[in-house]
Amino acid sequence: MIKVEVIEKFTLEDYKKLKNVKKVTNRKENEFDAKDTFECDEKMVDYLTGNNALNKVVVKVIEVMPEKKDGFGKEIAKHINIITTEEALKDVIPADLEEKPKKTTKKKTSKKEVK
Repeated sequence: MIKVEVIEKFTLEDYKKLKNVKKVTNRKENEFDAKDTFECDEKMVDYLTGNNALNKVVVKVIEVMPEKKDGFGKEIAKHINIITTEEALKDVIPADLEEKPKKTTKKKTSKKEVK
């Protein structure tokens, strides 16, 4: 979606395709005045910025917003590998600082033979 601001008064028959319409005056739904803002798709922006029958620019682009995709959470879950805390720590702690397992060595005791 693209957020635009009206720079010149116009009327639009496809006004139902617009989202988050904020008007500065109380006009009909399909009439827009300068300083009104709304969100629309790229085709509508193209139309309102001069690719129309009158070749007239009536809006200016304020912001281009990334589109939200349906099922985003499900799609992400497919691609994320869940790692355990231990595996995560391996990436954080440098190898030379890792705790090395202690080797258990048995003390050698000499047994004296008893005669």
